[in-house]
Amino acid sequence: MVPNPRRLAPSVLVGLLALAGCSGGTQTGDAAPVTSAATTGTPTATTASPPSATAGTPTATPTATASTAPTPTPTPDAVMPALHSRTYEQARTEFSRQDLSPARLTAAAQHKDVTLPRDHDGWYICDTSPRPGTPLTATTTVTVRLAKDFSDCTTSFNGYLYEENDPASTP
Repeated sequence: MVPNPRRLAPSVLVGLLALAGCSGGTQTGDAAPVTSAATTGTPTATTASPPSATAGTPTATPTATASTAPTPTPTPDAVMPALHSRTYEQARTEFSRQDLSPARLTAAAQHKDVTLPRDHDGWYICDTSPRPGTPLTATTTVTVRLAKDFSDCTTSFNGYLYEENDPASTP
């Protein structure tokens, strides 16, 4: 029959403490009263006496090994999330969810003839730099190109939203 490790561990611990000279939780030279419960349940006061050291008595010294130390788990590098077709507000939320600072996001208009308003949280992301899946270093700034309507992401006249604003267009 194999001994149960759960029952064996306390016995081993008590044995190690006894070999190490542990005296019931008090330090050598302490005369603090120690109470213990007898089988009747009545606590009794006793005085702890210092352990006697006998020459030639071996003592166990616990040793720590490298195998018992926990190994740190490496943190994965941050990766640029896919933000295409999301709103700017959703992109900030996604950055926070992935423990990336939303302050790393820089917004820009998708088109040359569109001015980005101060409140552009509801605008849609057409493009990102760097591309999704690219590793992000601690200093990488993410630029998102925004359009008011998602359908405007695919509309472009040489970088302009409206054809009449394109200097290369002819009337």
